[in-house]
Amino acid sequence: MKKSVYLFSFLAMSLFTFCDSNDDKTNDNQAKENNIEINSDITSLNKRLDYTNSGVITITNTSTSKLLKSSQSTTDLPLVQIAEVNPPTDSNGRTLQANHVAVNGNYAYVAYTMSGDAYSGAIDVIDVSDPYKPKLITSALIANTDITSLTYSNGNLIIAGATDIDKNATLTSPSIVINMQLSSGLLTDKYTINNLEGKVTTDVAANSSSYFAVTGDAGSLFKINSSSKAIAGKVALADLRSVAVSGDKIVTLSGTKGVNIYNESSLALQKSFTTSTDVSAAKRTMDFDGTKLLVSEGYNGLGVYDINSGSKLQTLSITTAGEENVTNAVSVNDGYAFVANGAAGLNVYKSGSQLSLVGTVGITGSSNYVKSSGDYIYVASGKGGLKIIKMEKPNATFANCSNYGTYNQGQDLILNSNEVKSFSGSTAINSVIVNSGGVLTHCGSISVQNTLILNSGGTFNMRGTLAQGKYQQQNPTELIINSNATLQIEGSVVIWGDLRLNSGAKINFIGNDSSITIYGKVTKNSGVTITGNYKDTENKLK
Repeated sequence: MKKSVYLFSFLAMSLFTFCDSNDDKTNDNQAKENNIEINSDITSLNKRLDYTNSGVITITNTSTSKLLKSSQSTTDLPLVQIAEVNPPTDSNGRTLQANHVAVNGNYAYVAYTMSGDAYSGAIDVIDVSDPYKPKLITSALIANTDITSLTYSNGNLIIAGATDIDKNATLTSPSIVINMQLSSGLLTDKYTINNLEGKVTTDVAANSSSYFAVTGDAGSLFKINSSSKAIAGKVALADLRSVAVSGDKIVTLSGTKGVNIYNESSLALQKSFTTSTDVSAAKRTMDFDGTKLLVSEGYNGLGVYDINSGSKLQTLSITTAGEENVTNAVSVNDGYAFVANGAAGLNVYKSGSQLSLVGTVGITGSSNYVKSSGDYIYVASGKGGLKIIKMEKPNATFANCSNYGTYNQGQDLILNSNEVKSFSGSTAINSVIVNSGGVLTHCGSISVQNTLILNSGGTFNMRGTLAQGKYQQQNPTELIINSNATLQIEGSVVIWGDLRLNSGAKINFIGNDSSITIYGKVTKNSGVTITGNYKDTENKLK
């Protein structure tokens, strides 16, 4: 049969399938019968990791572009793209599309689907416990099934999707929701399945006792008991795109009926309010920012609503019109809202009484889905796979830095001879030059997208984290330490480009927990001095 489609931007995405698994067959036989192929060969899996675009990335704000030399609007959120994960191909050699991410601790679970009429899907598990070296540790190909959404709940992965019922006579409709038991966070073939009415399960959410699924088209909200796996409630509503849980509220988004808020225990309707009418069958998500509900509204951008009154507080439009410029997803984390706008990219807003635009993240490809959790931002780009972006946050408060102010010097910092400047907090800038006798001190986290140069007699005291450069560019970025210049490190340094230590250059590591990671080449001339205790993760300073 042909499947109903759901969209990333205006582009087609799709859905998912499984068989029941309540017998005592061996795992291998069960997996084979249920068309699940689990791959845990880390060596082969990690060939899908791509570092081409890794390194420091910037946030640009075109509305303040003429003021960037003095503006602080792009300098307080240092970002590093640590890797991209290329999408898997299925058993027929077809490339799948990344479309959703769930996070639990150091594990990110990535859902994949197939565009067009064919059904095919996959799930990846990515370990980010080593901040700059993500690992793809397991992956499952699922035949005849598209996966539209997933969420973690109490040691299980709740999975939404649609299946090709022509390939599975035990199912009466394509819509399904799976409860997969995880083993130490990893995928297994132990699961139960609920076959729901509808052509596709578009989204899932969970709390401690239940999980919730919504189906599109005619559409219904389903409540499923986490213990018994039995359907415990159902409410019909057309064109459902998303479901989210906030305390005792279950919130649904319909492309035609807007937002409905239900009581968690009884699914009694508490409140409803309209949002922008959306393009038919488009993927959309919601998230919460305190009492605000942030709603992806396609061509109309992001809508911000008061969850208690239903009144619209703000509309954040997409500035550039285009068929593929649509707000697909939103994720709130640590005072920021990250908004996936399809071909228009990934926008960042700062929380407050009103969301204020920080700018657009400088990444390649389309932003079809975004999830931010902990220090990371995960961006699904369809056939472009998944981008993993790390927010460089200060991880300690240094007593000696308490009087330093936040950075306010613009995108390029140049210290003149014998000039002394000190800053603290989070800083993202383009380049740094410290001239003869100059002393720069930074406490917290700092990212430098391009060159960092310490000229003769200059000193850079960094406490916290420093990320610098881009990975293996045709014209490599460099960190250059010239004669009698000193880089003092108390914390962690990651150099994505090259390090050049000219004659008489000095690096001094302070304390016992400092580290340096260098992905490019190291040029070390005569008379270089490196002192202190440190971890050289790539063994480049030998």
